[in-house]
Amino acid sequence: MGKGWERRRRRLVNRMSQAGPVGGVLAVLLSLGRARNSDCEDVFAETALAVDGVVSAEFDCSDMFGGWQRGKVVLRASSCDEAIRIMDALLRAFAAEPRLEPRWATPQEYRNEDGSIVVGAGAVGFSAVPTIREVRGHYGRTD
Repeated sequence: MGKGWERRRRRLVNRMSQAGPVGGVLAVLLSLGRARNSDCEDVFAETALAVDGVVSAEFDCSDMFGGWQRGKVVLRASSCDEAIRIMDALLRAFAAEPRLEPRWATPQEYRNEDGSIVVGAGAVGFSAVPTIREVRGHYGRTD
């Protein structure tokens, strides 16, 4: 959603806020933030696709209601060990990418092409799905 959407959203918020109590409530909901964060989606995908062994990477990010990030990453791996190696390289790439915000979450799982192998960050020492801040700390990145 580009600048045109933002202008239309602002005009709609202004009209709704002048339309009484119901319009005011709708205006507040619309002004909470834009739904999609294409910068987040683009940076995650670019970073992932630059890692050897990543076949595809799709991300959905939102700034609404505190924000969330979801990623679907497909790895070229024929064994669990190979998938873990690729995922570890990918997490290291995320840690090194300065455009990724510390609060953003990494993908929950990583699959091979036929879906027979699924790995998660727990395989490399995380207790849950890590944020970029946690990944940077884990790999000793302070930048």
